[in-house]
Amino acid sequence: MTQAGRYHGGLVFLGDTDGALDRFCRITTATLEDYGHPVDRQTITSPMEARVVASHYMVKLTLETLPGGERDMLLDDAAGLNRRVKPRKPRDKQRLSIELTPVSAGLDDRDISELMLVVMLYRMVDIYASEYIEWLSPDVHLTIEQFLGAFANVSPRRVHSRQQVIANKGKRFADIEETAPELAMQYDRIAGRAAHEGEAGFVRLTDEEALALAFRATPHPNEVDAQSPEEKAESDIRRLTAWGMTGMLCFVSAPVAASMAVVNLVRGEDFRLNTQVLALTGAVATLASSGMLGNVLSFLTL
Repeated sequence: MTQAGRYHGGLVFLGDTDGALDRFCRITTATLEDYGHPVDRQTITSPMEARVVASHYMVKLTLETLPGGERDMLLDDAAGLNRRVKPRKPRDKQRLSIELTPVSAGLDDRDISELMLVVMLYRMVDIYASEYIEWLSPDVHLTIEQFLGAFANVSPRRVHSRQQVIANKGKRFADIEETAPELAMQYDRIAGRAAHEGEAGFVRLTDEEALALAFRATPHPNEVDAQSPEEKAESDIRRLTAWGMTGMLCFVSAPVAASMAVVNLVRGEDFRLNTQVLALTGAVATLASSGMLGNVLSFLTL
Protein backbone atom coordinates (compact mmCIF):
# COMPACT_ATOMS: atom_id res chain seq x y z
CA MET A 1 0.00 0.00 0.00
CA THR A 2 0.98 3.63 -0.34
CA GLN A 3 3.10 4.94 2.51
CA ALA A 4 1.77 7.77 4.62
CA GLY A 5 2.50 11.10 2.97
CA ARG A 6 3.53 9.51 -0.34
CA TYR A 7 1.40 8.79 -3.41
CA HIS A 8 2.38 6.26 -6.07
CA GLY A 9 1.35 6.20 -9.69
CA GLY A 10 2.63 4.13 -12.57
CA LEU A 11 2.26 3.82 -16.32
CA VAL A 12 3.29 0.87 -18.52
CA PHE A 13 3.51 1.73 -22.21
CA LEU A 14 5.10 0.52 -25.45
CA GLY A 15 7.81 2.55 -27.10
CA ASP A 16 11.30 3.88 -26.63
CA THR A 17 12.58 6.29 -24.02
CA ASP A 18 13.92 8.97 -26.37
CA GLY A 19 12.53 12.24 -25.04
CA ALA A 20 9.95 10.45 -22.89
CA LEU A 21 11.38 11.61 -19.58
CA ASP A 22 11.44 15.23 -20.72
CA ARG A 23 7.79 15.04 -21.78
CA PHE A 24 6.77 13.51 -18.47
CA CYS A 25 8.65 16.26 -16.60
CA ARG A 26 6.85 18.95 -18.55
CA ILE A 27 3.48 17.37 -17.85
CA THR A 28 4.30 17.13 -14.13
CA THR A 29 5.45 20.74 -14.02
CA ALA A 30 2.35 22.00 -15.84
CA THR A 31 0.04 20.05 -13.52
CA LEU A 32 1.66 21.37 -10.35
CA GLU A 33 1.53 24.96 -11.58
CA ASP A 34 -2.10 24.57 -12.71
CA TYR A 35 -3.00 23.74 -9.11
CA GLY A 36 -1.11 26.73 -7.67
CA HIS A 37 2.24 25.11 -6.79
CA PRO A 38 5.08 27.03 -8.52
CA VAL A 39 7.94 24.77 -9.56
CA ASP A 40 11.35 25.65 -8.12
CA ARG A 41 13.53 23.04 -9.83
CA GLN A 42 13.17 20.51 -12.62
CA THR A 43 16.20 18.23 -12.75
CA ILE A 44 16.95 15.18 -14.89
CA THR A 45 19.44 13.35 -12.67
CA SER A 46 20.02 10.48 -15.13
CA PRO A 47 18.64 9.21 -18.46
CA MET A 48 16.06 7.21 -16.49
CA GLU A 49 15.32 9.43 -13.48
CA ALA A 50 14.14 13.00 -12.88
CA ARG A 51 12.91 15.14 -10.00
CA VAL A 52 10.50 18.06 -9.94
CA VAL A 53 10.47 20.21 -6.79
CA ALA A 54 7.57 22.61 -6.20
CA SER A 55 6.54 24.82 -3.31
CA HIS A 56 4.65 22.04 -1.50
CA TYR A 57 5.50 18.84 -3.39
CA MET A 58 8.43 16.79 -4.63
CA VAL A 59 7.83 14.43 -7.55
CA LYS A 60 10.25 11.65 -8.50
CA LEU A 61 9.93 10.15 -11.98
CA THR A 62 11.65 6.85 -12.77
CA LEU A 63 11.76 5.01 -16.11
CA GLU A 64 12.66 1.37 -16.53
CA THR A 65 12.50 -1.18 -19.35
CA LEU A 66 10.47 -4.31 -18.70
CA PRO A 67 11.53 -7.63 -20.28
CA GLY A 68 9.39 -9.25 -22.94
CA GLY A 69 8.02 -8.29 -26.35
CA GLU A 70 4.55 -7.76 -27.64
CA ARG A 71 1.92 -10.08 -26.22
CA ASP A 72 0.46 -11.22 -29.58
CA MET A 73 3.88 -12.12 -30.97
CA LEU A 74 4.67 -14.22 -27.91
CA LEU A 75 1.37 -16.04 -28.17
CA ASP A 76 1.91 -16.75 -31.88
CA ASP A 77 5.36 -18.16 -31.20
CA ALA A 78 4.03 -20.37 -28.43
CA ALA A 79 1.19 -21.73 -30.63
CA GLY A 80 3.33 -22.08 -33.77
CA LEU A 81 1.23 -19.63 -35.79
CA ASN A 82 2.24 -17.01 -38.39
CA ARG A 83 5.69 -18.47 -38.83
CA ARG A 84 5.81 -17.41 -42.50
CA VAL A 85 5.19 -13.82 -41.58
CA LYS A 86 8.34 -11.78 -41.53
CA PRO A 87 9.27 -11.43 -37.90
CA ARG A 88 8.92 -7.99 -36.43
CA LYS A 89 11.22 -6.49 -33.93
CA PRO A 90 9.32 -6.52 -30.64
CA ARG A 91 8.89 -3.22 -28.94
CA ASP A 92 10.05 -3.01 -25.36
CA LYS A 93 7.69 -2.19 -22.58
CA GLN A 94 8.54 0.88 -20.55
CA ARG A 95 7.38 1.51 -17.02
CA LEU A 96 7.10 4.99 -15.54
CA SER A 97 6.94 5.28 -11.77
CA ILE A 98 5.65 8.47 -10.14
CA GLU A 99 6.27 9.21 -6.48
CA LEU A 100 4.39 12.30 -5.29
CA THR A 101 5.61 13.38 -1.85
CA PRO A 102 4.25 16.42 0.03
CA VAL A 103 6.91 18.61 1.64
CA SER A 104 4.90 18.90 4.84
CA ALA A 105 2.70 15.98 5.85
CA GLY A 106 0.70 18.22 8.20
CA LEU A 107 -0.39 20.49 5.35
CA ASP A 108 -1.18 17.67 2.94
CA ASP A 109 -4.69 17.44 1.48
CA ARG A 110 -5.13 13.84 0.34
CA ASP A 111 -7.94 14.63 -2.08
CA ILE A 112 -5.96 17.36 -3.83
CA SER A 113 -2.81 15.22 -3.98
CA GLU A 114 -4.65 12.28 -5.49
CA LEU A 115 -6.43 14.59 -7.94
CA MET A 116 -3.09 16.00 -9.16
CA LEU A 117 -1.78 12.44 -9.58
CA VAL A 118 -4.89 11.58 -11.61
CA VAL A 119 -4.38 14.61 -13.85
CA MET A 120 -0.72 13.71 -14.44
CA LEU A 121 -1.61 10.16 -15.47
CA TYR A 122 -4.58 11.43 -17.48
CA ARG A 123 -2.31 13.64 -19.56
CA MET A 124 0.41 11.00 -19.95
CA VAL A 125 -2.04 8.40 -21.25
CA ASP A 126 -2.85 10.75 -24.12
CA ILE A 127 0.78 10.70 -25.29
CA TYR A 128 1.75 7.01 -25.29
CA ALA A 129 -0.10 3.79 -26.07
CA SER A 130 -0.42 2.48 -22.54
CA GLU A 131 -1.28 -1.06 -21.39
CA TYR A 132 -2.24 -0.42 -17.80
CA ILE A 133 -1.87 2.05 -14.96
CA GLU A 134 -0.65 1.52 -11.42
CA TRP A 135 -2.82 3.39 -8.94
CA LEU A 136 -1.56 4.15 -5.42
CA SER A 137 0.32 0.84 -5.33
CA PRO A 138 2.53 -1.12 -7.77
CA ASP A 139 0.23 -4.13 -7.24
CA VAL A 140 -2.99 -2.35 -8.28
CA HIS A 141 -3.31 -2.43 -12.08
CA LEU A 142 -6.05 -0.58 -13.96
CA THR A 143 -6.69 -0.82 -17.67
CA ILE A 144 -7.04 2.37 -19.62
CA GLU A 145 -10.82 1.90 -19.85
CA GLN A 146 -11.10 1.35 -16.12
CA PHE A 147 -8.95 4.37 -15.33
CA LEU A 148 -10.77 6.72 -17.70
CA GLY A 149 -14.12 5.44 -16.52
CA ALA A 150 -13.29 5.85 -12.84
CA PHE A 151 -11.99 9.40 -13.26
CA ALA A 152 -14.26 10.63 -16.04
CA ASN A 153 -15.42 13.52 -13.84
CA VAL A 154 -12.01 15.21 -13.88
CA SER A 155 -12.51 18.87 -14.82
CA PRO A 156 -11.65 19.46 -18.51
CA ARG A 157 -10.32 22.89 -17.53
CA ARG A 158 -7.59 21.16 -15.53
CA VAL A 159 -6.72 18.52 -18.14
CA HIS A 160 -5.06 20.14 -21.13
CA SER A 161 -4.80 18.48 -24.46
CA ARG A 162 -1.63 16.96 -25.83
CA GLN A 163 -1.11 19.91 -28.16
CA GLN A 164 -1.28 22.37 -25.25
CA VAL A 165 1.06 20.42 -22.97
CA ILE A 166 3.73 19.17 -25.38
CA ALA A 167 3.72 21.38 -28.46
CA ASN A 168 3.04 24.79 -26.91
CA LYS A 169 6.70 25.93 -27.18
CA GLY A 170 6.90 26.59 -23.45
CA LYS A 171 3.83 28.83 -23.36
CA ARG A 172 1.90 28.00 -20.19
CA PHE A 173 -0.57 30.87 -19.98
CA ALA A 174 -3.25 32.05 -22.36
CA ASP A 175 -3.19 35.47 -24.00
CA ILE A 176 -4.73 38.43 -22.20
CA GLU A 177 -7.19 38.95 -25.06
CA GLU A 178 -8.55 35.44 -24.51
CA THR A 179 -8.83 35.58 -20.72
CA ALA A 180 -10.05 39.17 -20.26
CA PRO A 181 -13.71 38.56 -21.26
CA GLU A 182 -13.95 35.49 -19.01
CA LEU A 183 -12.44 37.38 -16.06
CA ALA A 184 -14.89 40.23 -16.59
CA MET A 185 -17.80 37.76 -16.55
CA GLN A 186 -16.47 36.17 -13.37
CA TYR A 187 -16.26 39.60 -11.72
CA ASP A 188 -19.84 40.36 -12.71
CA ARG A 189 -21.04 37.07 -11.21
CA ILE A 190 -19.12 37.63 -7.96
CA ALA A 191 -20.22 41.26 -7.58
CA GLY A 192 -23.79 40.44 -8.54
CA ARG A 193 -23.94 43.29 -11.01
CA ALA A 194 -22.23 44.53 -14.15
CA ALA A 195 -19.58 47.21 -13.86
CA HIS A 196 -20.94 50.71 -14.62
CA GLU A 197 -24.37 49.08 -15.03
CA GLY A 198 -23.24 47.36 -18.22
CA GLU A 199 -22.59 50.61 -20.09
CA ALA A 200 -19.48 50.93 -22.22
CA GLY A 201 -17.61 54.12 -23.07
CA PHE A 202 -16.84 57.21 -21.03
CA VAL A 203 -17.90 57.32 -17.38
CA ARG A 204 -20.62 59.88 -16.72
CA LEU A 205 -20.03 62.06 -13.66
CA THR A 206 -22.71 63.44 -11.45
CA ASP A 207 -22.93 67.17 -10.69
CA GLU A 208 -21.30 66.64 -7.29
CA GLU A 209 -18.41 64.65 -8.82
CA ALA A 210 -17.85 67.26 -11.53
CA LEU A 211 -17.81 70.07 -8.91
CA ALA A 212 -15.36 68.12 -6.71
CA LEU A 213 -13.14 67.51 -9.72
CA ALA A 214 -13.17 71.22 -10.61
CA PHE A 215 -12.08 72.24 -7.09
CA ARG A 216 -9.60 69.44 -6.62
CA ALA A 217 -6.58 70.12 -4.42
CA THR A 218 -4.25 67.93 -6.45
CA PRO A 219 -3.72 68.33 -10.20
CA HIS A 220 -5.63 66.26 -12.71
CA PRO A 221 -3.84 63.04 -13.72
CA ASN A 222 -3.27 64.49 -17.20
CA GLU A 223 -1.72 67.60 -15.62
CA VAL A 224 0.61 65.93 -13.15
CA ASP A 225 4.12 67.35 -13.40
CA ALA A 226 6.93 64.84 -13.40
CA GLN A 227 9.18 67.18 -11.38
CA SER A 228 9.48 66.79 -7.65
CA PRO A 229 9.11 69.79 -5.27
CA GLU A 230 12.90 69.94 -4.86
CA GLU A 231 13.42 70.01 -8.62
CA LYS A 232 10.78 72.75 -8.99
CA ALA A 233 12.51 74.91 -6.33
CA GLU A 234 15.88 74.44 -8.03
CA SER A 235 14.36 75.38 -11.40
CA ASP A 236 12.89 78.58 -9.94
CA ILE A 237 16.27 79.53 -8.48
CA ARG A 238 17.96 79.04 -11.86
CA ARG A 239 15.35 81.18 -13.63
CA LEU A 240 15.77 83.97 -11.07
CA THR A 241 19.56 83.76 -11.37
CA ALA A 242 19.34 83.98 -15.18
CA TRP A 243 17.33 87.20 -14.96
CA GLY A 244 19.79 88.53 -12.39
CA MET A 245 22.70 88.00 -14.79
CA THR A 246 20.67 89.69 -17.54
CA GLY A 247 20.26 92.68 -15.24
CA MET A 248 24.03 92.77 -14.59
CA LEU A 249 24.60 92.95 -18.35
CA CYS A 250 22.79 96.30 -18.39
CA PHE A 251 25.80 97.85 -16.56
CA VAL A 252 28.27 96.24 -18.99
CA SER A 253 26.52 96.42 -22.33
CA ALA A 254 22.94 97.58 -22.73
CA PRO A 255 22.45 96.14 -26.28
CA VAL A 256 23.64 92.71 -25.19
CA ALA A 257 21.36 92.86 -22.12
CA ALA A 258 18.39 93.74 -24.32
CA SER A 259 19.16 90.84 -26.64
CA MET A 260 19.41 88.38 -23.73
CA ALA A 261 16.10 89.65 -22.30
CA VAL A 262 14.41 88.91 -25.63
CA VAL A 263 15.97 85.43 -25.71
CA ASN A 264 14.80 84.72 -22.15
CA LEU A 265 11.26 85.75 -23.00
CA VAL A 266 11.08 83.78 -26.25
CA ARG A 267 13.03 80.61 -25.50
CA GLY A 268 12.83 80.57 -21.72
CA GLU A 269 15.49 81.26 -19.13
CA ASP A 270 18.71 79.40 -19.94
CA PHE A 271 21.12 79.53 -17.01
CA ARG A 272 24.09 78.24 -19.01
CA LEU A 273 23.58 80.66 -21.92
CA ASN A 274 23.27 83.65 -19.60
CA THR A 275 26.45 82.61 -17.78
CA GLN A 276 28.43 82.32 -21.02
CA VAL A 277 27.16 85.64 -22.40
CA LEU A 278 27.94 87.46 -19.13
CA ALA A 279 31.46 86.03 -18.98
CA LEU A 280 32.21 86.83 -22.63
CA THR A 281 30.76 90.34 -22.42
CA GLY A 282 32.70 91.05 -19.22
CA ALA A 283 35.95 89.81 -20.80
CA VAL A 284 35.46 91.97 -23.90
CA ALA A 285 34.64 95.06 -21.79
CA THR A 286 37.73 94.52 -19.63
CA LEU A 287 40.02 94.13 -22.66
CA ALA A 288 38.51 97.22 -24.30
CA SER A 289 38.97 99.40 -21.22
CA SER A 290 42.61 98.36 -20.82
CA GLY A 291 43.48 98.96 -24.48
CA MET A 292 44.52 95.37 -25.08
CA LEU A 293 41.59 94.80 -27.42
CA GLY A 294 42.80 97.60 -29.71
CA ASN A 295 46.28 96.12 -29.83
CA VAL A 296 44.89 92.73 -30.74
CA LEU A 297 42.72 94.22 -33.47
CA SER A 298 45.69 96.14 -34.89
CA PHE A 299 47.64 92.89 -35.24
CA LEU A 300 44.69 91.22 -36.90
CA THR A 301 44.33 94.02 -39.49
CA LEU A 302 47.96 93.62 -40.44
